[in-house]
Amino acid sequence: MARQADYLEFDDELVDFAVAAFQEDGRWEAVGLPPHVAESLDDFLFALHQQVSEGPTIGLVGLGDEYFLAARLVGREVRLFLSNAAAGADDQIAGDLLERLDPEADPFKLDEVPFGDQSIFADLGLGPLDLAFVCEQLQLERDLRLRDAVGGLAARLGFGEQFAKAARRDDQADEWRDG
Repeated sequence: MARQADYLEFDDELVDFAVAAFQEDGRWEAVGLPPHVAESLDDFLFALHQQVSEGPTIGLVGLGDEYFLAARLVGREVRLFLSNAAAGADDQIAGDLLERLDPEADPFKLDEVPFGDQSIFADLGLGPLDLAFVCEQLQLERDLRLRDAVGGLAARLGFGEQFAKAARRDDQADEWRDG
């Protein structure tokens, strides 16, 4: 595994979105999280654990318009997915995910393929092949925006509109900096 010093310096400007989705009164809700939660997997999971949900809590982080990370909390169970394993060589949050799921994984030898629990959303109607297809699209279609691709996944899971509202950074940038 890469040493922490090998990671690129964290820049919250590269965080395309950080969103937590949860169920309240039988409906999906979503909130934007401050960009700094994408600095490490522990920070991201801590933020997700703060959300009260009647069902699963889903966290989605997009970085550099290139890859995304998904986490799903059901009780104490944590399920993780990374759209591009090679991102673990440069970014701490991706490297943390690789380390947690496979301490022997060498991010410098991994291809740009999905990594982690590809069935993370299967019981919600989004199977592993659907997830893999979106990851492949992100690699091949350079004009496909990460926010749009993940927004499509969120729509399939039932919280597309909520994701779209929560993923907007422009409205909340000043609030995050002042808070």
